[in-house]
This record gives sequence, structure tokens and C-alpha cells, in this order.
Amino acid sequence: MSPRAYLKSLLIFTLLGLALVALLGFAIDGFGVFGTRLIGEAHFPSNLRLSISGDRVTKGIEIAERHGDAVLFIGDSRTQHGLDPDALAGVKAYNAALAGASLREQIVALDYALAHEPGIRHIVWGLSLEEFPFAIATSGDYAESPFAHRSLLSGLLRHLFALDWFAANLKALIEAPRQVRAPMKRNGVAAFDRDPIEGPAIAARFQGELAGTARELHGHFPQSALGAAQALLASRLASLKAEGIDVDLVIAPMHVWRLEFFRIIGLEDQHDAWKRGLAQTLDALALAPGAGKIRLFDFARPHPFTEQPVFEPPPKGERRYFLESSHFYPWLGEKILAKVLPRRGLRDTSTFGIEIVEGSIDEDIASAKSDLDRWEASHPQDVGYVKGLIPK
Repeated sequence: MSPRAYLKSLLIFTLLGLALVALLGFAIDGFGVFGTRLIGEAHFPSNLRLSISGDRVTKGIEIAERHGDAVLFIGDSRTQHGLDPDALAGVKAYNAALAGASLREQIVALDYALAHEPGIRHIVWGLSLEEFPFAIATSGDYAESPFAHRSLLSGLLRHLFALDWFAANLKALIEAPRQVRAPMKRNGVAAFDRDPIEGPAIAARFQGELAGTARELHGHFPQSALGAAQALLASRLASLKAEGIDVDLVIAPMHVWRLEFFRIIGLEDQHDAWKRGLAQTLDALALAPGAGKIRLFDFARPHPFTEQPVFEPPPKGERRYFLESSHFYPWLGEKILAKVLPRRGLRDTSTFGIEIVEGSIDEDIASAKSDLDRWEASHPQDVGYVKGLIPK
């Protein structure tokens, strides 16, 4: 075979391979960006998208394609896992939270969503200390997403030809005859169509997640980084208020094991100071111009919902609320939304969560500390177990 014939054959083979990859992408369309999915509803519902750890590209495309959203959820993976827009009856909403997103990236996603849907008049903003002060991570697919000003076309091509996305489509094709069981999301939120795992597996998940965190959190975050993030949040909230957009800041819940973990590694006081800083930001904005209403809710405190036992099944009639100590299921999220948005079709019937009003933050922090003291006194085995997960 001559060199010219060889190169021609190689080119044809390559083009055919790319065409087959693209055909699989169009036919399966697991990430739902083309609207060409051929798998039947019974095996892969059209309102579900496959989820991957870094889904900035698909979320950017989805936000650009959506119309009519009135409520937007913003935050990190806790919000992405736990707050389901479908819980709001009669209101179209979207969950734009991103796994591992710092406050700076959350603001980028917020601005992107508002630019594409000016009808959004209410923001539910999930906050957690661990992701709050950092720069936008260079890992994942942020740099290739519309949030980083990459074109939608480049994102669509990535969906067709990137190896990880091809593998996800192939997995969906293989699983489809018995329903696709890969992790999915709907309206931006992680979808959980099966009952939570129980038994030894749940304890192992709590253990692995906390032990992993212990290697990353050794004490205080840099105060300068926290201060800069607080100032950035205050500035963005002031502009949202001026635009007449309501914002509910939600300090995301965590399991009591994680609250105990914070206490043991010396992070509790900084966590409390961070909460106090959020409250002071709201107090300072009270007289700022604009019709938007800014509120703050604290769910990161002991409560029967966050104190569910790990080593035994939940109380009768309850589903497990936490995947592990940091991430919660949407059915706990419904209880959050019932407190925050009771007029949206949910009724608040519990004492879960506290709205922080002017002058109440010190009482909130003191009562949370007292409740954790009470839990420690009645659960010495759990306290010892959490201590044992932390490397000396």
C-alpha cells in the first residue's frame, strides 16, 4: 500500500470512528443536551440527565436553554444534592448549584443564570464554610464551560467526543434494558429514585467521608480569605437587593457527627464566627436601597433530623436524611424549603432550622453549642467513634 493510500485509509477510518462516537452521543444523549434521546421513557425518563462529578459544561448549556424560571438555587454540592426545584408547587425553578463550587464560582453561576433568565426574582443560596473562601477551582470542567465564556458549541462537541462522556453514554446504553441506574439529575438537582442504603454500608460511607475530610481540614481557614469572601458576598447581595430580587441565605445542614468533628479539630469557633459574619452582613444591608428582601436561615445545628443514628436504622416512619455527614437527601431539603418558602406549596411543620433576625445570632450560636453539649453527653460512643476517625 502506498503512503498516500495508507493516509487516505487512516483518515476514512478515523472519520468513521468519530461518526460512530457522535451517533452514539445523539442516539443516547445521556446528558440531555440535544433532545435526541432514543431510549424509551420506561428505561430512561426524558426529564433526567446523567450526572458526573464535574458537570459545568452541561449545566451551562441547560441554563442557556431554559425559559421561565422564577426561583434559582445556588450553592455547592450540598445544595445540588439536597434542594429539589420540583418541591415548589406551581413554580418553575432550577438548581444551578455546582459540586465543589466556592462562593466566587457560585456568583459566576448566579450571574450567568440571571443573564439568561431575567425573570428570576428569588434566589435560594446554600452556604457552607468548607467551600466559602476559596478561588474558583482549576480542576473539573469549569474552564471548558459557558461559565468561563466558552461557547455552547464547544460544550456540545465535548459532549459528543470527550472520553468520559462517551463512556457515560455507553454505560446508559448497556443499562437501558433494565433501566439506567447511573447517577442522574433533574432540573439541576441530583435525582434519587431508590431508597437510601442502610446497614453497614451507611456507616462505612460516614466513616470514609469524615476520615477523608480530616486530612483536608486541620483547623482554621485563612481569615483573610474568609474576609474577602464575606465582602464579595455583601457586595453581590447589595446589588441583588437593588434589583428587587429576594435572596434567602441557607446555612446548609450537616449531620451531628460533622458538627462534632468541627468541635474536635478546633473549627467550631471559626464556624460560629462565620455565621456571625453572615448575620452582620444582613444587618448592614437592612438600610441599603432596593426592594429585594434578604434573609438568613441556620440549619447547621443539632436537631432530631440531623441526629439520626448511623449504626442503626432511622426511627420508624423516617427515611435516612444524610448520604454521609455532609450531604443530605432532597426529602430533608423539602423540610428546609418548607421553612424558607412556605408559600410555595410547602408547610413548615417542624422546629428544624432557625431564621436569623437582627440581634438573634448570638442566641442561635449559644443554643446550638448547648444542643451539641447535650448530644455529646447522651452519645459517648458516637463521640469516641468520631474522635477515632481523626488521625493523631
